[in-house]
Amino acid sequence: MSDTTITTIGPHHCHTPFFALAAVLAAAGFASAQIPAPGQPRPQPVIKIDSPRLRAALHELREARKSLADAKDSWPAGYKERALESTQAAIDTVRTILAVKELDAFVGVERKDDYYKKYTDHPRLRAALEDLRDARDELRGNKERVGPLREQALDHIDMAVGDILRLIQYKPKR
Repeated sequence: MSDTTITTIGPHHCHTPFFALAAVLAAAGFASAQIPAPGQPRPQPVIKIDSPRLRAALHELREARKSLADAKDSWPAGYKERALESTQAAIDTVRTILAVKELDAFVGVERKDDYYKKYTDHPRLRAALEDLRDARDELRGNKERVGPLREQALDHIDMAVGDILRLIQYKPKR
């Protein structure tokens, strides 16, 4: 026989201060807060801004990520996956800053196919790289206007820039 005592919580425990606080929080909506699914931006209090450079970067990041996902290049193991992750993180942060709800319907910049012909290889990655650098410059100069996600966006953009450069600069040994 064990000396363990099992305590059950009955209806009379619902009147304790803890349960009262839980009921108030639930009524206020705190219990229904949702954690975003992977690839979805985190809801954060942000000042919505409209920046042509950030809009262009988001647009090209989305297109570059699609192009990268479909790429058949023979990069070393892990390069492509890392670039997919870092570009998604940059997309999520910039999307949150711009308060973009529907990423697939978002048009950040309108460019004709001729625009991409100036790049000899990986045109979407190169366009994204250019726009990410411009967006990074803008974020560095707009500390007050962008809000609390500025540093996170700069980190994610730097990671995406590095990973995209690694893919573009990789030359397989022959």
